Amino acid sequence: MSEIETRVAALEGHVRRFWAGHIVESATWDRGPVRERLPYFSSYRVLPVKAGGAWVYVTVGSSVDSSVEGSGTEFFLMSPWADPVHSETLAMVGHFNSFEAHRLGVGSTVRLGRPWMEDSLMDHLLVSLPYPYGPNLEWAPSEAGCAQFLWLLPIHKSESDFVRNEGLEAFEEILDRAHVNFLEVDRSPVV
Repeated sequence: MSEIETRVAALEGHVRRFWAGHIVESATWDRGPVRERLPYFSSYRVLPVKAGGAWVYVTVGSSVDSSVEGSGTEFFLMSPWADPVHSETLAMVGHFNSFEAHRLGVGSTVRLGRPWMEDSLMDHLLVSLPYPYGPNLEWAPSEAGCAQFLWLLPIHKSESDFVRNEGLEAFEEILDRAHVNFLEVDRSPVV
């Protein structure tokens, strides 16, 4: 196995170990240009253990980008139910992030150009620390390239504008005070 294949296998192992006890299945979006930039890109769907729990979609291989020095970034998003649109979203974000001019980090926002899910008005994503899961998910082990896993949180345009103008910390404080349900498909904007 090549060094890159070993790293990708370690990333997948990190995901599977973190969600041990869950069904973790391949859910890769195979259309579009993502594989041109990230040939080892894939995504997985993590099924909830209990009814009403989050379905999680997570990338493996987004951080394996030859143009990036260092650890790179993997992404995940949470959903109230399974939907292939999330695999497409992860492929779009992975591809976008693969360009130096568009590198995403904590506090970045991304305009999707469509709602994150059908019947939603949220059409932006906020790149955030993985608060629902903590540092055990956030940092992959060294054999996986020490990739950082970041949360893609669906937000409204007004919220994206607020983050850009007022900062991430101010927005996170508002989210905390509002006790936002992050699995609500079309929650009301908090700003």
